[in-house]
Amino acid sequence: MSIQRLNRVPVVILTGVENAGKTTLSEGLAAALQWDLIPEAARTDKRVLEGNADQTHLQQMLEQFNHSLVKLLSTAEKGILCDTGGLVLDMWSQHAFGKGLEGAEFAMKQAQLHLLCQTLPRWEPDPLRNMPVYADRVNLEGAYRKRLIRMELPFSELPPEEPSGRLQQALDFIHKHCPL
Repeated sequence: MSIQRLNRVPVVILTGVENAGKTTLSEGLAAALQWDLIPEAARTDKRVLEGNADQTHLQQMLEQFNHSLVKLLSTAEKGILCDTGGLVLDMWSQHAFGKGLEGAEFAMKQAQLHLLCQTLPRWEPDPLRNMPVYADRVNLEGAYRKRLIRMELPFSELPPEEPSGRLQQALDFIHKHCPL
């Protein structure tokens, strides 16, 4: 079954492992482009913050993300930025519970561009993070890259660098891949 894009505006999804600067970058991009932003649901989700998220809860989070995305696709005027999305939730579910999520591909295929944010070498503790070893994050990042390639999704990689340089590089990728 083929999944069609519903887009009438560009959609860019920031993806990658924890400690990659996705939230900081997505907020900067949304402000610079004046696009709508779908924030990372896990940052405010009570069950995630308490460490009680199971595979069923991740599935519910994905369904809520897809609902928010479809709703914004009908109202957004300029574009939509997503601080994570279907790929992050699906990889999380596979990594933690050994099973992917239904509907993850729908979310991934709505994007004109995925920005794969490479993990930052310096660990920054956060209640959502549990992978302090840099080599572990880089290894998991490789699985994200392989998934994007296997699904033939358009993506660009953002290496770790100063936030302002990373923001400019992301803007350049967006302007190249998403006619504004």
